[in-house]
Amino acid sequence: MHNFGTLLGFELKKLLINKITILLLVLFALFLFGLTMLEYTVISPEDRFVSEREAELEGKELDDDMMSKVTEEAARYGSLAEIDGNSLYYHVSRYINRAFGTYLTIPDLSVSVSTEDLNAESFYRNREAMLDYLYDYFQLDEPEREYWRSKESGIAKPFIWFANYGVSAMRANYGMTAALVSITIGICLSGIFASESRYRTDALIMCTKEGVKNLPVIKILAGEIFSLIVSTMLLVSVQLPHILFNGLHGIETACQIIVPFSSYPYTTGKLLLIYTGLFLLAGLLTGAAAILLSRVLNNMIASGGVICLTILLDLFLTLPPRFRVLSQIRFLTPLQVLINSSMLDPRLVRIGSTYLTAFQISAILYAVLILAFSFGAIALGRK
Repeated sequence: MHNFGTLLGFELKKLLINKITILLLVLFALFLFGLTMLEYTVISPEDRFVSEREAELEGKELDDDMMSKVTEEAARYGSLAEIDGNSLYYHVSRYINRAFGTYLTIPDLSVSVSTEDLNAESFYRNREAMLDYLYDYFQLDEPEREYWRSKESGIAKPFIWFANYGVSAMRANYGMTAALVSITIGICLSGIFASESRYRTDALIMCTKEGVKNLPVIKILAGEIFSLIVSTMLLVSVQLPHILFNGLHGIETACQIIVPFSSYPYTTGKLLLIYTGLFLLAGLLTGAAAILLSRVLNNMIASGGVICLTILLDLFLTLPPRFRVLSQIRFLTPLQVLINSSMLDPRLVRIGSTYLTAFQISAILYAVLILAFSFGAIALGRK
């Protein structure tokens, strides 16, 4: 056991003090931290803070009274879309636009927002109509629709308003950060097996008692610990400025304020915890895949290239929802599950009489693949 711990520490140290590892971690951490800081200090700081004036709206319901005031403000500016940052109702008006589907990039979706009949009833009725439209778009069958309608009925309405930039931006960061984490892990772990044969150091390790029997296990364990370290470091780098400037303001509020077309009965805080869990699982999955490729291909450039190519395909490959099964599988990849959007994939997976959401099936799928890739690398490593 002592030798096992020594070899594990040796393998982990090799990964962490590698010059490429240090360069990528420092570069990406500074990039993520700096980009977020720029949002608060240079790009558009007026959108990033809850002003004392806007704090008056905190905790108020999105009811008839709120809608009538937004309507008055829209009349003063000319339209709902023209309300600017000088208005007390700027962020509320943007949210209403989102809830009407204004910012959805869906083919054949025609959105027209009018304040002539804007009231609480029309607002929530329009949101329900948009949900039905999205159910059609994603080709949900009737049991799936009933599932989400039952969840929707448990969500308290009217919604309670809160200025949500901090937590909303925290959610938006997961997708981009996951891509950078995957690139870092894919490059740094591409040589975890391949480098041993390339530099002839495998014989040195194999001469130890634990090296013969447990070297593959040690390498996989070190690689997965490394993946967790990289994922955590980059996630902290991008989220820390939000916490420093806005704290965790609004985490107790319904997640519909930051994801208008969600029917999950979650608070914003619970949604962020789910994203964090999936983000860390995605990092472990990338690590397991990179380790297996390093063993199979036995080439650092080839295995790192496969990981980077997969990330590019995940970012840019699209499949329309009319290809129901293929599209649903496509949307279960980490970068798609963590992507920032006004809607969350509502398609379900039925197992017996139980329906699993995209979050649930993704977590199960990632865990199974992590184990499969790890055992595969162990089996190949002992040959």
